[in-house]
Amino acid sequence: MSHRKILSVAFNMSLGYAPVILTILLSELIAQDVAIYIGMAAALTYAYFTLYINKARMHNYILYLSTFVLSVLALATLLPIDYCPKGNLPITLEMSIVAPLLILHLHRRRFVNYFRRKKGACDKRNLIQSAESTVVAGKVILILSGLQFLALTLGILFWHPLTERTMWVYFNLLPGLIFLFSILLNQVVINFFNSMMAGLEYVPIVNERGDVIGKSLKVEAISYKNTYINPVIRIAVVSNGRLFLCNRSQECILDKGKTDIPMECYLRYRETLKEGVARVVGHVFPNLTDIEPTFSIMYHFENKITNRLIYLFVVNMDDESVLCNPRFKNGKLWTLQQMEQNLKENFFCECLEVEYEYLKDIIYTTEKYKGS
Repeated sequence: MSHRKILSVAFNMSLGYAPVILTILLSELIAQDVAIYIGMAAALTYAYFTLYINKARMHNYILYLSTFVLSVLALATLLPIDYCPKGNLPITLEMSIVAPLLILHLHRRRFVNYFRRKKGACDKRNLIQSAESTVVAGKVILILSGLQFLALTLGILFWHPLTERTMWVYFNLLPGLIFLFSILLNQVVINFFNSMMAGLEYVPIVNERGDVIGKSLKVEAISYKNTYINPVIRIAVVSNGRLFLCNRSQECILDKGKTDIPMECYLRYRETLKEGVARVVGHVFPNLTDIEPTFSIMYHFENKITNRLIYLFVVNMDDESVLCNPRFKNGKLWTLQQMEQNLKENFFCECLEVEYEYLKDIIYTTEKYKGS
């Protein structure tokens, strides 16, 4: 089963710096005012495309901030004021972006909680995720800008006066690099997170009728214990009137080491019962293609450890040799009489104790029609 990425590139809010990077680059090549106009046009086009054309569910608040800053600077060029010293546009843009993000970082909880308390928003979850991603992206550029400021302070203290080339590096080159590195670092973090999550499996959360009402990580199903109902597939093996049983793994969360039927697993999210059964059988018997378990019963099982909706399947195997499998620890065929002698003795898995009567009827019926 393939795993989809948890976070898309839309979570990289630092992409909102792209118009600012364009403006900084152009300011080194053409007139400063023209660079601002082009940057503002690019920011407005990007924001319009994101909101109305692409209709992205994530809201890039950093892009909105960049658009606002560039728009203000564009208006300032029309006024008879010295809005920005010539050649200092990159550092001006950096400070104009970093200052609001610093304020946002200081009030980050209030910022995120604002969207959590928002009532009636049809995309409330996306608003919250956008706010949280903005806080993360803002923190990255604050760290980078902090290092830049530290380097500038040390330079002034130990190498004063700074050369013209050094000043150009600090005030013209580094601001653009900081915005660019912020985009790259955020994407690296997203890719790293996705690589970690790629191997994790989701299991569905169901009600007692089997209707899927949500999902959770498989590893969390253990932590939640019996908070939610998760579907589990169990496959019993019958051979010549006997039931094949083996010891449960010590890694099981339920009845470690007790005697039980040989195959059990969680149903995966968006996986059908047929696909789940085929996956389990294929994992245990990779060289056999003619094994087709038959559905028996569905029942709800809950105790202090787990909460499960169990789908019990049964498969008949006339060839007992295929059961000599190293996966089955202490596996052997049990007669019904042997099983009844050990019921209620804390020897079998609790689920098997529940299923015994159903399995007994199936074995009796199968042997009856085989003999006739």
